[in-house]
Amino acid sequence: MENIVYNYNHTHHSVINDTPEARYQKNPSTGTIKTKGINNTIKIGNKVRILREKDTFAKGYDPRYSKSIYNVVDGNGYSYSLVDNNGEELKKTYKYYQLKKVESSEKFTVEQVERERPISNIQRRNRELDELERIRETDGKRRKVFQGTYFLE
Repeated sequence: MENIVYNYNHTHHSVINDTPEARYQKNPSTGTIKTKGINNTIKIGNKVRILREKDTFAKGYDPRYSKSIYNVVDGNGYSYSLVDNNGEELKKTYKYYQLKKVESSEKFTVEQVERERPISNIQRRNRELDELERIRETDGKRRKVFQGTYFLE
């Protein structure tokens, strides 16, 4: 049994990226092994935005965080209670990774980009043929014209 424990403590662990014995030697007074700390910069009184729930087929250009800005009222370093601009406290508490700290109170809105409607191959071909005819007319040179059937609407 001692060999099993010795091998376990002296074998490299991918989670802590070290051996447990080496981690223990770094902090022998308490005997605890610190694996990862929470990198959290949110404090009480900060202004934050809330991470929106992602829909199944949501577009990538949709904003990830809410447009509204909230104030942090209470928290324990992991989950926080928020208040909106009217002073009403939200019923749900949010975890630190669901919040994004806002430096200023400006509201940035992302405008939806108007995309051109997709066209069919027939429409694309006709558009290209019209463009070729326009170029041929302005050129002034005599050219051999292809006689064939085109996709016309």
